[in-house]
Amino acid sequence: MTTSLSHPQPPARPTALRILVVEDNLDSQHLVCELLDALGHQAQGVSSAELALQALTQQEFEVLFTDVSLPGMSGIELARQSSVTHPALKIIFASGYGAQISKNVASSAFFLPKPYDIDQLQQILDHICEQLPGAAQ
Repeated sequence: MTTSLSHPQPPARPTALRILVVEDNLDSQHLVCELLDALGHQAQGVSSAELALQALTQQEFEVLFTDVSLPGMSGIELARQSSVTHPALKIIFASGYGAQISKNVASSAFFLPKPYDIDQLQQILDHICEQLPGAAQ
């Protein structure tokens, strides 16, 4: 006769987020998208703010993950415009300029100084998952 011991189940994985990655450096864009996919999310990359605005009209995303310095329209201006048309969109800024850039972004946005590590990114994504409607409180 065999008896099975019940093992506690790990906590449920947060919902997979649909994330639009805006990064003009294609190597970085691919790396970030692969990392987000590996973390269980659905990432799509574009290389400019203008392409991001177009993607936002064609698909639904929960998160805009954007570089601050982009050719043409900046990531900050992209976030401003996106917030008007998609007020529920969560925004993550990534920048190599350091903390001083965070003074120019919305207080509700998240800021990742480059280079960032996986733990920093995961912590922000977990926080966003908790804020989504229908998240377990």
